[in-house]
Amino acid sequence: AAMKECLWIAVHRKTQRLMGYLFFGGTYPHLKVFQIYVSSTYRDIGLARKLINELKKYGKQSNYLTITARVAAELEANRFWKKIDFYIVRQVSGAGTTRTLNIYIHELDVPSLFASSGAGRSSSAQNFGQLTYQSRPLLRTPSYVIDLNVFFDVVHNRGEGESQRILSSAFNNEIKLSVTSEFVRELERHSDHFDKDPVLEFARTLPTLPEISSDTLTPIIKGIRPLLRGSTPKTGRRRANDESDLIHLASCIHHRAYGFVTRDAAILRRASELYEKYDIRIVGPTDLYDVSDNATAPRRVTVAIRQQEISVTDLNESDRFEAERFLTRLGVESHSVSSCLAPGTTHSRRLRLVIKAEKKIIAISSWNYIPSIGQDRAAYLYVDEDHQNSDSAINHILETLVNLGNYGKLSPLNLEISSNQIKTREVAISRGFHVVDGEGTSTSRNLRKLSLKGVVTAEKWALFRNDFLTVTDLKLPRKMARYKEMINTGVLLSKKSSDHRLTIPLFDFETYLSPGALICPDRTAVMIPIREEYANDLLAATARQAPLFPGKEATLRLERAYFSGSMRYHLLKRGNIVVFYVSRSRQEAVATARITFSDKLTKTQAVLNLSRQGVLTEQDIGQRANSKGEITAVTFDNVIVFQNYISYHELKNMGCVGGANLVTAQELSHDSLCRIVAQAFE
Repeated sequence: AAMKECLWIAVHRKTQRLMGYLFFGGTYPHLKVFQIYVSSTYRDIGLARKLINELKKYGKQSNYLTITARVAAELEANRFWKKIDFYIVRQVSGAGTTRTLNIYIHELDVPSLFASSGAGRSSSAQNFGQLTYQSRPLLRTPSYVIDLNVFFDVVHNRGEGESQRILSSAFNNEIKLSVTSEFVRELERHSDHFDKDPVLEFARTLPTLPEISSDTLTPIIKGIRPLLRGSTPKTGRRRANDESDLIHLASCIHHRAYGFVTRDAAILRRASELYEKYDIRIVGPTDLYDVSDNATAPRRVTVAIRQQEISVTDLNESDRFEAERFLTRLGVESHSVSSCLAPGTTHSRRLRLVIKAEKKIIAISSWNYIPSIGQDRAAYLYVDEDHQNSDSAINHILETLVNLGNYGKLSPLNLEISSNQIKTREVAISRGFHVVDGEGTSTSRNLRKLSLKGVVTAEKWALFRNDFLTVTDLKLPRKMARYKEMINTGVLLSKKSSDHRLTIPLFDFETYLSPGALICPDRTAVMIPIREEYANDLLAATARQAPLFPGKEATLRLERAYFSGSMRYHLLKRGNIVVFYVSRSRQEAVATARITFSDKLTKTQAVLNLSRQGVLTEQDIGQRANSKGEITAVTFDNVIVFQNYISYHELKNMGCVGGANLVTAQELSHDSLCRIVAQAFE
């Protein structure tokens, strides 16, 4: 331990006598205290506390997440650990003894976002803590004010049901819905039968914001008028309508409503400026609710790991008693058990997944399928981390969670786990989650992240920038930076309310948005061919039908491995975008991903380090090795399955097929990548 610098001693300055020592170890990012000792001569002077404080300081500087210690339950030393901010996460039996051991943990106050991506801090690690959600109550009910055009959508049954869904959500207490006093006056101007108009009578019963004096409204109107003024002067009825729009907005701003729902194109175009200046969210009905809801339901899979059959299925009510017993055994509080296992309703459906190993529950997760309007998606994940296959269960659920939502939508995600789920927290942080300070209980932790299912191109940058600002209160540059700028400078962010700037490396920023990707100007990609039988496991969501036999472990992994003996290594750099092309009988591009690692490895290195993440056997890897016994290994994450698969014929017509006819890896120009993205996600 001394040779590894894991044994620290305390020595009296004058006498040089040993006063005490601390023996520690552990594996990054978790420190473990193996033994702490203070000589009886020097007790009661705070020496043990000082030794632990030095370990805390070392852990913070080295970016560790936790410190743990095992203490026999009958010892007085338990009082010491509680005094220095450690708490018990579970109890275990001592090996070969009848003693009960308390497992203590202290969570280090370090920048947690992306902290587990490497032992050393990146240049921007100190700023990661600022990349969080805007400060607001997690369970608050957002208040929206609707414009007259949204109301008319409901009355005249226009659109595809988005506006009707908004009213329905108000009746179900998901949002607070109101109108301004100008709303009724404007409706009166549109009414042909003032005294007998049932629509007008109904509008008068809607919750209405208090009337505001013109002296109060006028300064606000003067501020917003230049933003909404068009190039052509308005006259007559159009001018009156424009004045009503200004009064609606000014009333919302004065009363500090959470958002204003409208279909008015002029107002929607200025959403970003209005939010930056007045903190009012301007949204259209489809921003609050997309009736198509193309969110894909998670696949039910079965895989074989170490001769164990692991299944991921829906939680049936027949499993309810077993599920409750499992959660109770993990120490989950009763209110969280009820919330996690709640089936939801026909209006607000919940998905509940259970992972079993040989028919025994090892993990349970649930979330609301379509989040309440204006609310973040709330999820629960509870795992028996002592099980040998718990890492695969954690990987699969987190991969499923970050792929929730509709294509192109920026989705906030809240995740509750048990405070003793150290492994779960570590994997979640590697996927861009951060621990929310001040939330949770003594037995639970709340984590949050943003998730983008899809890609952002220069054409979609303004919309993405506005959504990102609304959720985080952080501003992105008005123009999307070029790829070299993103690589060498990072993604530049600034606070909405100050001039403070921070930069986040592109790789880390995409992890925060996982599985999303930024297709900035000049960014290229690599098209990689893959045989269908391998794609069915590595890219399980693209399979045409469910497999008849248990699949490979790679199906459940967040990061997966692809091996090739002939692929051009120089194309495969960390952070590069990959487009997967299923070859032979299918001949179609099906998904994008991001390279996390690439290298030429020996057969032994590949099998030892990456076989669990890939689908090739040891024999397959050996057969693909070159004359030097080396094989190109690529790991990837952030898989985004295309909405529309692109056939070889379409790719060829788009100019995206090179001379090798997609037999081997092929570089894609930025223009080719943009054409593929447009076709895949249109």
